[in-house]
Amino acid sequence: MKKQLAFVSAALALAASQPVSAATTWTLGPTDPPGVLTTVGVANTNGSLIEVQPDTTNTVWYTGGWGINNLDGCGTGGPACSGALAGGDNGDLKNTAPEHAIDNNDRYEMLLIGFNTPTKLTQMDIGYSNTDSDMTVLAYTSNTPFALNTNLVGKTYSQLTSSGWSVIGNYANVPVDTPQDINAGGTFSSYWLIGAYNPLGGSATMTDGNDYVKLFSVTGTGGNTTKSVPEPTSLALVAAGLIGALRVRRRSRTRV
Repeated sequence: MKKQLAFVSAALALAASQPVSAATTWTLGPTDPPGVLTTVGVANTNGSLIEVQPDTTNTVWYTGGWGINNLDGCGTGGPACSGALAGGDNGDLKNTAPEHAIDNNDRYEMLLIGFNTPTKLTQMDIGYSNTDSDMTVLAYTSNTPFALNTNLVGKTYSQLTSSGWSVIGNYANVPVDTPQDINAGGTFSSYWLIGAYNPLGGSATMTDGNDYVKLFSVTGTGGNTTKSVPEPTSLALVAAGLIGALRVRRRSRTRV
């Protein structure tokens, strides 16, 4: 019995010595934090096609987080915003609330977040909202390596699900400064799209056109998706089970 307990103790000590994957929160700007490869603002401003909204001029880090001023929005007020931009996002007055946020008014705006390794996002946090704050999250889940100009730019939003992207979820009324749980399925990906609610994801309970948010941070775990390390609570349960099994075995041997 002593040898058996010694073996169990040694095995548990070895398992406990392995690193447990801890959650990391990445504040997304204005400089990409360690582990984040890139952050890119996108919107369907090229007709109905998605294109990059250039950093600092159109994708801007504000106090509440990342916001997007559309390429086909208005640079100034007055007549230029009341008809001169036919087919454009006429109400998007640059750096003016609420259109300076990531929104779905006229154009669907999202932030592409790229990580150095496959990452399981579990939460997102916004630092600003206006009117409504329904949001959509997508992840690139194809085995084909991601390429910005192949799997995103130049596509319509409706083409994304056939270009390697999966809808992770739609989240209603995301609160400001309170982390929102996402990705209940535990998907790992190196590339994520997060933005104002997009009908691509499909939700009968949400409406678009009035969601304005600024994305401040995301939380998750990265690393190898094929290996998992037991959490401390799991180790305790394993220990209890092994010791209980040994006790039962010992009692069965001593019965007459």
